[in-house]
Amino acid sequence: MLAFAFVLLCTLASALANQVFLGSSSTLTSCLVNNSLNFEVSHNSTWPNDTTPFNLRYLGHYTPAAIVYPTLTSHVVAAVKCANESGIHVSALSGGHSYSASGYGSQNGTLVIMFRDMAQITYNSSDATATIQPGARLGDVALELNKHGRAMAHGLCPYVGVGGHAGFGGWGLSSRSWGLLIDQVVAADLVLANGTERHVSDLQYPDLFWAIRGASSSFGIVTQYIFKTHQAPATVIRYAYGYQNPNLSEDAFAKLLTSYQTWGYTAPKEIGIVANVWNGGKLVELGGYYMGNLSDFTRISCSLLQATGSPNTMYVENRTWVAALIEVAGATTLSTIGKPDDPRTFFAKSLVTPTHSPLKNTSLAMFARYFAQASIPPTTSWFVQFELWGGRDSVIMSIPANGTAYPHRDHLWTIQFYAYSDATWSETDTNFVNGMVSAITYNMDGTTLGAYANYIDPTLTGWQSKYYAGNYARLAAIQKEVDPRGVFMKAQNIGAPEILPV
Repeated sequence: MLAFAFVLLCTLASALANQVFLGSSSTLTSCLVNNSLNFEVSHNSTWPNDTTPFNLRYLGHYTPAAIVYPTLTSHVVAAVKCANESGIHVSALSGGHSYSASGYGSQNGTLVIMFRDMAQITYNSSDATATIQPGARLGDVALELNKHGRAMAHGLCPYVGVGGHAGFGGWGLSSRSWGLLIDQVVAADLVLANGTERHVSDLQYPDLFWAIRGASSSFGIVTQYIFKTHQAPATVIRYAYGYQNPNLSEDAFAKLLTSYQTWGYTAPKEIGIVANVWNGGKLVELGGYYMGNLSDFTRISCSLLQATGSPNTMYVENRTWVAALIEVAGATTLSTIGKPDDPRTFFAKSLVTPTHSPLKNTSLAMFARYFAQASIPPTTSWFVQFELWGGRDSVIMSIPANGTAYPHRDHLWTIQFYAYSDATWSETDTNFVNGMVSAITYNMDGTTLGAYANYIDPTLTGWQSKYYAGNYARLAAIQKEVDPRGVFMKAQNIGAPEILPV
């Protein structure tokens, strides 16, 4: 399967190369120099470090033509125009946390625009919005906003860049109260494929504004977002309930997850919760934080524990907003300034489960049977995260499926399947992750299960419908209008070909 994944990407690269004329590196270099842009190419000493992806499975997979480091929107404009003159593709790279290293493009010779030096975070007290450049990382955003008593809903990992996170959804534990990160975008500035600038909002270029909230990399390069912010809670209730399953009982596992699933339908929006399956399936932890007081949390947690049963371990503490964010990230600080991230070798997939078709007990039992019996290398570890997105009054569900490019609004869970290795990745590892997904979809015939593009899976077939459902046709029409030559084209961008096994 691993071999197929790389064949698939290489085949796609060949298909994409036909959409724009093959370019000249010398023409590109001359243009970048003439425009006084800060850039590097392969002979620079920093090149090996700067082309190392977060997912080491893709180390050395594609080699960019150059990496540009803009500090101004005008630099992005100039870089895109240079790429057009040179006949090469362009790809933006914000935090670099793409699971498929897609920021480096999908073929050799892509011009990468890296937003390392465009990471400003500005709070606007007049309207309680924040203007944030794409290179800013989530941990630093949270710290800066907290200085003003403000916050946003966003992901847990401090090192994730705003650019990609806001481009495809952006879920966090406060999203049931405040929405996905894309739901907090009120406007954005972007550079189109021909090098022109656009300020987009509900009133200005509304089609583009709709498209970038769920599929942004297909339509332009966002140089800054304007987000609405929220009053940061003075304190939240941080909690975790651990359920041991040392004998890997499939019945016990299925009962626990089914009970959690049923409870989720009526969970109030103030509670952010996930079920993490750890330790080879021997531990399930229900945890997150509650945006309210201890008295209300006690009442809500009692209803949860009545459904799921008494845990083996229990943790409930009152925490400041920042302390809670640090804890759920498993970190010691939210600051990423001067602290490089740690790449790893991994593969992930996702499922989105619709509200009207919950996972069956038999499917969850089959999943438990699978991971109890599967054989994987001792250097490989894994976890599965059942994230509650929907439920009674979740803000995520309050937006219509066609309200943004991201379509999965009427759904209960997003499930992330993630395996990582301390050694060379093997086909056995890939097959194990694929097998987890196949096991959990057992006996779910007739149910349409989606996927989440921020947990991008470059091997996913039918990605157009799984990521974008009924919104894909409209997205494809807009893409053809704003990028007819495919300057921003890469794997699983809107308009990219569906590559099938050969």
